[in-house]
Amino acid sequence: MARNKQKTWQVYFDLNVPRKDQPRRRRPGKEYPIHQAFFWGGAEWRIPAVYACAQGLVADFVRRVPVGRIREFADRHGLRPDEDRYDFTREKRMRLESENPLTFDFSPTLLLNGRHLHSSRGHGICWNPLPGCHDPDDLPLLEHYGLDPSDGWFIWRYNFPWKTKHKPPIRSLAVYMEAARVSLPGPHITVQGEGGSFPFTDPDGTAHTLTVREYARETLPRGTFRDKDFLYPDHCVTLGYTVEPPLPRSAFHLMDCSEGDRPRRVHRPAPWEPEQALSAAVCVLNTEPDVLEKAQIGVIGSADGPAAVFVASPQNAAKPVRHDVSSLYFETSETLEWLMVFQKLPCGPIKIKLL
Repeated sequence: MARNKQKTWQVYFDLNVPRKDQPRRRRPGKEYPIHQAFFWGGAEWRIPAVYACAQGLVADFVRRVPVGRIREFADRHGLRPDEDRYDFTREKRMRLESENPLTFDFSPTLLLNGRHLHSSRGHGICWNPLPGCHDPDDLPLLEHYGLDPSDGWFIWRYNFPWKTKHKPPIRSLAVYMEAARVSLPGPHITVQGEGGSFPFTDPDGTAHTLTVREYARETLPRGTFRDKDFLYPDHCVTLGYTVEPPLPRSAFHLMDCSEGDRPRRVHRPAPWEPEQALSAAVCVLNTEPDVLEKAQIGVIGSADGPAAVFVASPQNAAKPVRHDVSSLYFETSETLEWLMVFQKLPCGPIKIKLL
């Protein structure tokens, strides 16, 4: 969320994103104090206000986290403010993300006069009260809403475009909030080929068995990566397996424990350039079963070269076998270690009447 350093409190439909080239032509939104407090997902929430703008509504969502929970989490994992979490393994990062009390993702939908308004954009700021973990420029936001800076806070701001040509009257207003799934790391399995079976227990305590049905070493087609500066790894393993009793695709997948090989520079780098990409991890996108049976590949770039390679694992709703793709390597090893990943909803949805 862009910080508002103005003396007067003003909220715009563009979420107060700084504009360097041109001034805003729209007026700020009219504030409607809400002061709605509720408990959801094990935390105290507040919706302090909504703002009616020419283009739609803007709403602020506030989640409180007691400082004791934050300190206990940091001490348990030995975290420091200056620590770079990219040095952690992907399993460690996933575990930290799932256990961090300041982390929570959700999707809000407003119900204005009985009609749904979907968000088109959102931003957020996190206030961590521990020393060295917060930005003093965020204090005005806490002060405006009367939030105690000795506690932890996460504040989201979303905008919701009108569905009508003109601004409608606000006769009634409610919000429907859905939590996003959280990725939970599970057991490791080592796979060499087809036929292996691995019993495991899901987070709800149900016993399952994973059986490897397909194991294919693959090479990506030539020309997959059109980057003249870097040589990309192009070998991977596609693992086909079944789970009994079945788990929804949205609730379980396998992930390569290794992040694979980083792309290498084709030409000798300049003294200020690294020989390898600084953070070129291969990320497998585990698609829903109705996606076509072809892997989809994409690359996100950065100033230091490729930042991430995305491989979407192919699925077919007509087949019980699900597929996951390993990280990319210049040469795959005989065995790969895989991590079971569970996606679990932290809580059910909630509907809150605002006006």
